[in-house]
Amino acid sequence: MAPARSLAAALQAHVDWDSATGTATVTKGSDTIQLVYGSGEAIKNSRRVTLDVPVQMAGDRLMVPLRFVSEALHASVQYSLLNDTVTVISSPPEKPVLEYNSSFPARVALTNNGDLWLVDGTKPGSGPVQVTRGGTAEIEGWSPDGRWLMYRYSESSKDYDDTYYLWAVKADGTGAFQIDPKRVHGTPAWSPKTNIIAYSTQSSKEGYEPDGNLKLAFLDGTDNEKTTTSLLLPDNSGVDCFSWAPDGKSLAVSIPRSQKQPLLINRVDLNGESANLLTDGQPYPAGEYQYLLNRSATGLKWSPDGRYLAYYMEPGSASMTADGVNIQVLDLKQTEPPLELGSGLGYAQWLAWSPDSTRLAYIRGYGRDAAVDKRLYIADMQAGGKIIDCGGAGQVDSQPVWSLTKPYGLLFCRGKENNWMSGTSNFQGKVLVPGQRIWSMTADGEKKSLTSGQADTADYAPRLSPDGSNLFYLRLQRYDNGSLYYKPPAGGREVELIRGITGSPGFYGSYYPEMLCIYMVR
Repeated sequence: MAPARSLAAALQAHVDWDSATGTATVTKGSDTIQLVYGSGEAIKNSRRVTLDVPVQMAGDRLMVPLRFVSEALHASVQYSLLNDTVTVISSPPEKPVLEYNSSFPARVALTNNGDLWLVDGTKPGSGPVQVTRGGTAEIEGWSPDGRWLMYRYSESSKDYDDTYYLWAVKADGTGAFQIDPKRVHGTPAWSPKTNIIAYSTQSSKEGYEPDGNLKLAFLDGTDNEKTTTSLLLPDNSGVDCFSWAPDGKSLAVSIPRSQKQPLLINRVDLNGESANLLTDGQPYPAGEYQYLLNRSATGLKWSPDGRYLAYYMEPGSASMTADGVNIQVLDLKQTEPPLELGSGLGYAQWLAWSPDSTRLAYIRGYGRDAAVDKRLYIADMQAGGKIIDCGGAGQVDSQPVWSLTKPYGLLFCRGKENNWMSGTSNFQGKVLVPGQRIWSMTADGEKKSLTSGQADTADYAPRLSPDGSNLFYLRLQRYDNGSLYYKPPAGGREVELIRGITGSPGFYGSYYPEMLCIYMVR
């Protein structure tokens, strides 16, 4: 037996109490449960159900059967005889729910049960608009002007299926169209200046067969569904990774080591003209493939002034790559070898340049589990690449993001290390890093937590408005679902905006691809 109101709150349900009849009415979404004090029956959605034990009172609290109420609201219940504990794992809502009816300065793309939804926060009370139905959608990002959202879509709902195609949809949820008839390969990216998408494709045949090309899709400026696609680099050119330069006039392109060429990073303009930025090693010996050699540069990340390029050097071994790779910074104004920053997981999102290009925030640490041995570091380029350890003992860091106003501060996620993969944490669908919050670090190194919440929740995806007045973030109630919140970073009440955001924790708890993407409206 459990208190009706406390249990309902934990399951994100609402309770109405009628003292005259001793009836509690529990509602969540389309489900309604009526429980009467002293009765051995309950009414669920107009259907009578016999309870194992009658509804009781303990003092002034109505006590109800925990398993019945939980399962009636689509949660699963696990009982451990060894620990004498009950674990209730609630299921995500069937669709996202707008919890805040006033306006907020953002357009939000989110996923729920594999479907893509859009919310325009600038229009008070504007409910979520569904874009896809069935299959699996993955968010890739908003266009620079916020008029288009790019996403991947697969008709399959299987985990790790590789049949994704590249799509775009207008900000109001209309005009969705497929950009290329071939499957998308790698990570597509918007130009930082215009509505141009750079992407690569793979063979339309079954299996994993990247074409090794680089294409550009020009979205029509009249806001209709037309797009023009051009091939910037031909098929089989060996493109492995790419990143737009800050001016939007060229891209850094990684070409993997092969028996024909060494590992290359080239700069390619929009006419296909190429200039070499880095050459690493020699081609593979004829007839050999050496797994320990650097194979490709990935996660390419330009500094805002275009002087520096940060990236990961991945070896030819997929298993070694999964546990951490070398992090380097190339200075395009110097001829010295790249700066070595240590080892980390190869997520481009874990490399973050300050707006003045003087500091690189990055997450360093060995092992594929994102919740263990991952610490925040800063590389100070003004001090010759001095490396500063900003981590905390027993803490795990991720997702660094700089503020856009001076003096530039840094936001990041921090929580207690949690080896959930080993099973010692009694995972059972809980959040991967319980108690993780959004932290800030000032220019002089002072750190503090900006968010607060229940110990069994975790905060991710910090996003700060351009003027620094609003902080948006994802609060997970369990490992695969949560709500979008916002608050003033200088202090103030946390406000739940949208509930029912769901997605995958990604490879080993990385939380990529992200469950939501925010376009800040100035």
